[in-house]
Amino acid sequence: MLGPPNQHLRTLARSTDLDWAGACAGFQGGSVLKDHPGGTVWRADLLDRSCVLKCIPLAGSRRWAQSRLHTSPAWRHWRQARWLRAHGFSTAETWAIVRGTRDGRPVECLIMQHLSGGSVLEHMALPDLPASAQHRVAEAVARLACRLAHEGRVNRDAKPSNLIVTSLHQTGAHLAVIDCADLRRCPRDDQAAVVRMLASGAIEPMGVGFATRRAVQMRAVRAAAEALDPQNPRALARRLWREVGAAVRAHGDPTPKVNPLAITPPRDDRAGPFGA
Repeated sequence: MLGPPNQHLRTLARSTDLDWAGACAGFQGGSVLKDHPGGTVWRADLLDRSCVLKCIPLAGSRRWAQSRLHTSPAWRHWRQARWLRAHGFSTAETWAIVRGTRDGRPVECLIMQHLSGGSVLEHMALPDLPASAQHRVAEAVARLACRLAHEGRVNRDAKPSNLIVTSLHQTGAHLAVIDCADLRRCPRDDQAAVVRMLASGAIEPMGVGFATRRAVQMRAVRAAAEALDPQNPRALARRLWREVGAAVRAHGDPTPKVNPLAITPPRDDRAGPFGA
């Protein structure tokens, strides 16, 4: 596991005047949310704030150059999070990027807000989540994808584990994006972008051992069709269903490198009355 840098510290970006470099230097540990060769994600309390720390090793000249040129994953996340907030999307606040070394290894650390609530993946994996709640979450995922496409963006990493359910009610669900480093430009209202994001919503659950029910998948497709073409959603829904299915089949083995449910098992902290 890789901790935040604690030597040769430099704060590259920050949205507050707090001493984030000093907080990294005094890091005493926390809970690991994700650990893989590409880095470690921690949940920890720093400077009286509930934080997520994404610690990425700057291994090799390529990663080091990306950090210097502000094109590394941390910098991409920083810019896209600002774009999301400016366009009315919910996402975790980004507080700082700190670079330095730990145990002689160069590390870049993105410090951001920890959002309470389970991910879409965690919600869907709960065996006792009512079907009506699953439908509301699926519809929210589809509408988020359509909103992004309408603004000319596609999330190339639109996995359910990267979306937090911040509230869940009888009338709908609200989602926040927690990993936005792979947002890219696309033509406005690009249906291919929507298909790609909907397919991601089906692929990850398959890869971690459970498949989203067909009825839930259809709810997502119908919600997307209604958002994209309110005048004739049925015809579009049939076409989107075929295209999303083709994208899922073309993906190949859905098994992720790291199972997010294995590290962070489904929690009983569902948002709103459905979790009561």
